[in-house]
Amino acid sequence: MSTQASDNNKVYACAIQNDSEGDIHAVVIYAGIPDVHGEIKQTRVEQDVAKGQRRYLYQRLVTRPTHNIIEVIERLEVTKANGSKLELKAPFAGVKGRITDWVFVVTDKEIKSGEKKQ
Repeated sequence: MSTQASDNNKVYACAIQNDSEGDIHAVVIYAGIPDVHGEIKQTRVEQDVAKGQRRYLYQRLVTRPTHNIIEVIERLEVTKANGSKLELKAPFAGVKGRITDWVFVVTDKEIKSGEKKQ
């Protein structure tokens, strides 16, 4: 079950912008989706993002026999070059509606919920 505050305010795809002073390792965790046996499976996608760079995570689709489910981003965890960790959980500030082009900006002190990509 997602921690999203509203069923209509979801992030499906995003970019991670590294504005910190070093490289980062980002882990994007999607809301759990029950499999055909009812067990909850959470997808985790890992990305290394060099200082000053931006990496994109595209929309993920889970196929079922009768329908498809678009995975919803639930949490972003970042490990900085010095080993310190940052985390940002849904609901993400500023998200209004169903978003497929959101930007998360990592600084030395926080992860900012950004805006639609430009």
